[in-house]
This record gives sequence, structure tokens and C-alpha cells, in this order.
Amino acid sequence: MNISLLKKLSESCGVSGFENEVRELIKSEIKSNVDKIEIDNLGNLIAFKKGIKNKKTALIAHMDEIGFVVKRVEKGFINFTKIGGIDDRILLSQRVIIKGNKDIEGVIGCKPVHLQKDEEKKQVVKSDQLYIDVADEKTNIEKGMPVCFASEFKKIGKTTYTGKAMDNRLGVFCLIELIKKIKKPKNDLYFIFSTQEEVGLKGARTAVFSIEPDLAIIIDTTYAGDVPVVSEKECDTKLGKGVVINLIESCGAGAIIPEKIKELVINTAKKKKIKYQIEIGEGGMTDAAIVQITKKGILSCSLSIPVRNLHTPCEIFDIRDVKETVKLVENLI
Repeated sequence: MNISLLKKLSESCGVSGFENEVRELIKSEIKSNVDKIEIDNLGNLIAFKKGIKNKKTALIAHMDEIGFVVKRVEKGFINFTKIGGIDDRILLSQRVIIKGNKDIEGVIGCKPVHLQKDEEKKQVVKSDQLYIDVADEKTNIEKGMPVCFASEFKKIGKTTYTGKAMDNRLGVFCLIELIKKIKKPKNDLYFIFSTQEEVGLKGARTAVFSIEPDLAIIIDTTYAGDVPVVSEKECDTKLGKGVVINLIESCGAGAIIPEKIKELVINTAKKKKIKYQIEIGEGGMTDAAIVQITKKGILSCSLSIPVRNLHTPCEIFDIRDVKETVKLVENLI
């Protein structure tokens, strides 16, 4: 698999609502392999491949990532607002990049431990008590500029890698792989690289509303439970054990996969000897949650790649799970 492309995708910035950089990278990768590319009013990139039949299948992966936006600037120090679900506990001392006319690097800081009272030391430092230090009073930083984590994508094990924005550049990568693999599709294929998933599943809703596909397959990531602080009862998804088939998202508040789609997906995985895991999710949801209730209802399923440290600057995944995900989707369509 093209690991150098994965690195580029991970290290590109695409905070929700500011996806232009990663969208341009995707466009450059796929433009010679599709019949048509459209960018809609919400910034979704929709690539089309003509099929033999008149049925329409949508393949969806959101391209946005969690991050920040500049709220206030004063003498080289920046107050920021979080975009998406970020745990305040992982923020302190993180390196970040402010995206303006040029990239400006900074570090998230707070009150030094030497000056903290005993009670302060016992508390989680909230994001509104943190600041970004760019160590330069004369920078051209303005309110509303997006800020992303400054993380390097790298290999850390035999088949494992770490980087930022694996949620959901892994899904994006799968769609690009499928675009290049599938030469003559049976059905019309719409590859949707959606926007603003991390802040309300917004882009996918508008994209499928205009297309109204017969089937939608969403590719995303999910939390892995194979770490010391999580029991198997809480979460039994593991790295290296295959694609995750999401039967229920967020205790039913998200998508619930229809029975006939469930049977199709599981039977296909078994028939093709594709490694898979089943998830009954208690937290989080994917674009499938909004796609399946758009218009008169769209048959949808969500497939995920397990990731450790989800929604942090150092997410960890196993490339074998990415391969199994691509293989399953290729056989489904």
C-alpha cells in the first residue's frame, strides 16, 4: 500500500470547515482515475465513476479532522476554541500549526507547575486556561484561522503506524485505493470525501441528499479496546484483527445497520475470507447515522478501522486492518 500517500494525508491540515488543503491533495491523487469531480457548496469532494447498471452506490469517508480555531490574539499569545471532540488532558505542551498565508508553529502552554497552588495541581487544566505560544509579537495571525496538531506520521512497529488525523484519513486513503483499483464498476459509484463530520455529520447529509444512492457504505475509524485500561467487556475491538463492522452506533443513537445489509456484509467477509470484527458501539457515531435518515431513507452500513488513542495527535493503527477494509468494500460493490 502507498504509505507515502498516507503520510501526506496525515500531515495535511483539514480541521472541520477548513478542509481545503487535504481536499486539494485528494483531488490531485484521483483526477486521472475518475470520470468527474465536483465540489459542492459545503466543500464535499464528490468523484464519479460510471457503471454498467443504473444503480447508484455511494462510498463515503470524511476528510475533516479535530483541531482548533484562533479566538483571540495578544502579543504572540493565542486563545483558541476546540473544534470537535478533544480531551483537555492531552493538550498541554502539544506542538501545533496555525494555518494562514504561511504556516506558523506554536506550542500549547499553561501556568507553570512551580506557580500552581496545591489545589490547582490536582485539577485537569481546562482548554480555556491554555494558550498557544508562538514566541513572536509581530505575527500576522487573525481570528478564525484554523489550527492543527503538528504530528509526524511514522512507523512504530512491524505493521503499525502513528500520526494525527487517522480519523479519518484512513477512510480517505481507502477510498483513494478503491478509486484506483476499480476499473469497470457494476453500478454508478460516487466517492464522497465529506466535510464537517467531526462537528455534526454535516457534509455527508448534503452530498447524499443530491445523489440519493441505492446503497451507502461509510468508511471511518473506531476506538480500539486492546489497551491495559480498557476491559474486553467495555470494548473488544483490536488492532490487527480486521475491519470492524459497526452493527449499532452509540447505543442506537447513531446508525443501526439494516438486517439485509448486515447479512450481505458478514456473508461477503466470510466467503472471501476477510478478517472482520463486530462492534456494538456505546459512544461515537459516523456519517452513516445521518445518511440513513436522509430523504426517504438510504440503506447504509458503516465499516471502521480500529485505532488506539483516537482523537489525539498520536493515533495508532495497523495497516493490515486497512487492507482488509479495502478488500471487503471492493467485494461488496
